[in-house]
Formats: sequence, C-alpha cells, structure tokens
Amino acid sequence: MTRHGSIGKKGFTALLVAAALFVTVLPAAARTVTDQLGRTVAIPDKVERVVCLQHHALNLMLEMQAGDRLVGILDTWKKDLSEGILKVWPKLNELPMPGGLRAVNVEEVLALKPDLVIVTHYFPKEFIEQMEKAGLPVVAFSFYRADYEQASRLNPKLVDPDKAYTEGMKDGIALMGEVLGTQDKAAELTAYIMEKRALVGTRLADVPEEKKIRCYMANPDLYTYGSGKYTGVIMDRAGGKNVAAELDGYQQVSMEQILLWAPQVIFVQDRYRKVFDEIRAGGTWAQLDAVKDGKVYLTPEYVKPWGHPCPESMALGELWMAKKLYPDLFADVDLQEAANDFYTRFYGVPYSGEH
Repeated sequence: MTRHGSIGKKGFTALLVAAALFVTVLPAAARTVTDQLGRTVAIPDKVERVVCLQHHALNLMLEMQAGDRLVGILDTWKKDLSEGILKVWPKLNELPMPGGLRAVNVEEVLALKPDLVIVTHYFPKEFIEQMEKAGLPVVAFSFYRADYEQASRLNPKLVDPDKAYTEGMKDGIALMGEVLGTQDKAAELTAYIMEKRALVGTRLADVPEEKKIRCYMANPDLYTYGSGKYTGVIMDRAGGKNVAAELDGYQQVSMEQILLWAPQVIFVQDRYRKVFDEIRAGGTWAQLDAVKDGKVYLTPEYVKPWGHPCPESMALGELWMAKKLYPDLFADVDLQEAANDFYTRFYGVPYSGEH
C-alpha cells in the first residue's frame, strides 16, 4: 500500500491516467455548496458514494442514516469516535481507510470512485488540490463558525466559543443535509439540539456564577482541553467551570498544576477508560476532593470528542453533565429514555451503552 500522500514518478503517471478515466465517469457537477472554509465546491446532483476523512462528519452522516453511502473512511475513526459507534453501523469495520485527518492516498481514493470527499478543516491544502485536480469534489467541515484564518486551524482562537460552536454546528448540519439531500432530517436534528439545550438552560438559570462547580477533563498523559475547545462550552452550559480555561487549546499539564486547580469534579471520556481507572486507583490523584468525594465520572458513548462537539454532545451530553453536577435539578430526567429517543430518531437504533 502506498504511504499517504506519497506518489512516485510511475505512480503519478498512473494517477493521471486513472484520473482521466475517472473524470469520464464522474457524474456531472449539477450544483454548488459552500463548505465551512468558505470554499465554493461543485458537486453532483445526487451524492451516493462518499469518502469521509473527518470523524465528526462521519458521525453526522450516520445520524442522517446515510451509512450506506460511505465507501471509505478515515484511518483513526476508532480512536477519534470510539468503537461504540459500531453499534450504530457495524459495517464501518469493513470499509477501506485511504487517509486520515492530515493526509490521503489519492490513488486509493480514486479507486473507490466517490462522488465527493469530506475532509476536516485543517486538512493540508496540497492534498485538497491533488484530489481536485484528479476530478474529485472536496468539502471541508469544521463544526464551528470563524473566518478562514481560524476556521482552518486545529486549535482556533475563538472570541466567543459558545457562539462559534453553536452556530458552526448548525452550519455543519445544514451543509451535510444539503450535500446528502437530507435537509428535512438536518432541520429536525438542529431543532432537537436546541430544544434540549433550552431545557438545560432553563433548569440552571438560577445558579450563580460563583457557585458553578470546578471541573477538569482528564485525558491520557495529563493532557486537557483549555479555552477555544468545546470542553469549556459544555462545562459552562452544564453549570460547571473549566479549571483549565487559562490554557489555549489542547495542552499537557503537570500534576502539580492539577492539584493547584483543585477540581471538584473530574470527567474522563469513555474512550479513555484506562485514565479513569488510574485516577480512581488513587496515588497523587487521591489528594483531590473530586477523588475523595467519588466525583470522577466516565462519560457515556453519546458524549463525543470534546475538542469539537458532535450533535449528541449538545443534545444529550450537556444534559448528562448537568444532571451529574446538579442531580436535584434534573431528578425527573430519564437519561436512558432521552438517549433511546435520540438514537432511535437519528441513528435508527436504540441506545445500548452505559450512562
């Protein structure tokens, strides 16, 4: 297999030949869309074959119940989304993986004959250009709203992260609906998210700023999320306060710094269960009130990656976190019922994970 992005002289010649053959059978571009980098992209009227190299977009395609249109996916999907997503679409395990978040094997993508390729917002320009020259429409998703300079960064500097991610998620869902021709489902998903967010906001309206609970998000090797990431947004909306807000983006910290922050609650993503077990085992972590009080929580599968939000993070994750932080205010909320409703309505399967 050719390494991502590496094309020798013979390979390049083969690529040109393949591209020429491919373009002759590529459906004529019948419409244009504007992606989340502000690029105008010509795409076929009907998009039936998609190579998706962006994990949040992959997740969203499954929520649009368009898994059968996937012909290739990113090579890090298990790490980026967790293998729990296989409960939704088991066929992910069978799909080719011609690239990832930062590189792609163009020849392998061409062989899959996609109608378009989906990439992340910080995907290198040179690979986008290679695919476009080979006749492949490329659409970029970021799931946050910003100008091009910030929209194309892995760790953007966002003046108002809450607004940027909220509006960007709406934009991303609408774009996916437009690309797939599933506008009604996209509108339904956006309305659902905003309805659940309104519920959380109403219940927490009387919680004063000074009473918000100090929270920390624990990742492997003492990495955590600071400002500019969705972590701070979800914590704030759930009535918490990110103790790492002074940091920019995703950074490694020291145990001494965590002790100084003294979080009252620690969250660990379900994909990092080993970290969860290490913290609860004690050691230096045992000095923290969060550990002493048993307030170290493993997030459910539906609380997706925390750098950028996924729809169920907004619709279910914020509700789950708010109930963990303020159980009395959400005593009547049945999370199993809520998760089942979301998963059945959008993924087309019941929720079978933990809470």
